[in-house]
Amino acid sequence: MHTSLANKTTLVTGVSSGIGREIAQLLAEQGARVFGTVRDPQSAKPIRGVEIIRLEVTDDSSVNEAVQSIVQKAGPIQCLVNNAGYAAFGALEETSLEEARQQFETNFFGVLRVTNAILPGMRQNGYGRIVNISSVVGFLPAPYMGIYAASKHALDGYTESLDHEVRRFGVRALLVQPAYTKSKITGNTRYSRVALEVYADERKRVNDLVEQSIEQGDDPRIVADAVHHALTATSPRLRYPVGKGITLSRLRRFVPAGMFDKSFRKQFQLD
Repeated sequence: MHTSLANKTTLVTGVSSGIGREIAQLLAEQGARVFGTVRDPQSAKPIRGVEIIRLEVTDDSSVNEAVQSIVQKAGPIQCLVNNAGYAAFGALEETSLEEARQQFETNFFGVLRVTNAILPGMRQNGYGRIVNISSVVGFLPAPYMGIYAASKHALDGYTESLDHEVRRFGVRALLVQPAYTKSKITGNTRYSRVALEVYADERKRVNDLVEQSIEQGDDPRIVADAVHHALTATSPRLRYPVGKGITLSRLRRFVPAGMFDKSFRKQFQLD
C-alpha cells in the first residue's frame, strides 16, 4: 500500500547535480511541492517543478532561514530528504582531524541540523517522513574513504535511533543506501592534503577502481525511485539498499566474515 505525494511540502537538500537532482525531479513529477536546496542558487540549473532555495547545511542561520521561508510559502514540511554531502578520500593516517571534522560537519551534523529544524513541525502535525541518503559504506568498510564511511556509519545509527524515538508522533526516519551511482561525487571528492608515500600505490589503485565503478554505476533514477517508495509506503522498511547495494547487503549479512574479508580485499586489490 502506498500514499500519494500530491501537494505534500517536500524539502530535498543538495539538488545541484546527480542523485539529489534526480530525486527532486521525480518527487515533483509525482505531485509534491518540492523545494530543492543548493549553496549557490545563481549557478544552479533550473529543475522543472522544483523551487530552488539557498541552504548551507553547515550553517545554523542558513538552515533556519530556509526552513522558515518554506513554511511561510507552503506550510509545514511533510517530507524531508537529506541528500547533501561529499566524499573525502585518503588513507586514515593521511587525514587530518580538521578534514575529518569537515566531513562530519556536512555529512552527519548537516543532517542533524536540517532534521532538528523541521522535526517540531512534523511532530505537531502528527505526520512526517525523513529519508536520509546513506551509502553501502554505511555497512561496508571503505579503504581510503574511511572518514566518509565513518560519517555514513554514524548516519545509519542516528537514523535507526531517530526512527524509534519519533514513530509515536506519526513520523518515520528511513535510510536509502546506494552503491556506486553515476553522479558527480568524484568531482566533489576532497582529497587529503597530506599524501604519504607508503600508501601511494595502493591508494591510486583504489581511487582508479572507485572512479571506474562510478562510471559504470547505477542510474541515479533508481535511487530516486527508492526514495519515492520510502516516502509513500504505508509500512516502510528502515533500509532501502539500491541497485548493486542489494547484493552487497545480502553478502554482508550471509557470507561468513572470513570469506567476506578475503573477497573484499581481492576486489579492492589490497595486499
